[in-house]
Amino acid sequence: MPSASIKKIIPCSKENLIKMVLDIEKYPEFVPWCINGKVHNINEKVGKIEITADLTIGKSFFNEIYRSFVIYDKSSDS
Repeated sequence: MPSASIKKIIPCSKENLIKMVLDIEKYPEFVPWCINGKVHNINEKVGKIEITADLTIGKSFFNEIYRSFVIYDKSSDS
């Protein structure tokens, strides 16, 4: 299967980067071809956050919805 990778230095603090990644509904503001970000469920547990969300990617009437299950382990903050 083909793959690609890009490395970039992001000029912001780790805390701000984490906030940006977890704010899925704002993805259309900065992710190319992202039409919509919809969070279905946020479950905050001891030490972690679990998010179920959809991203709609596309242009015009060509689009696909991708569901994600995100787990953020808060213990990685230290």
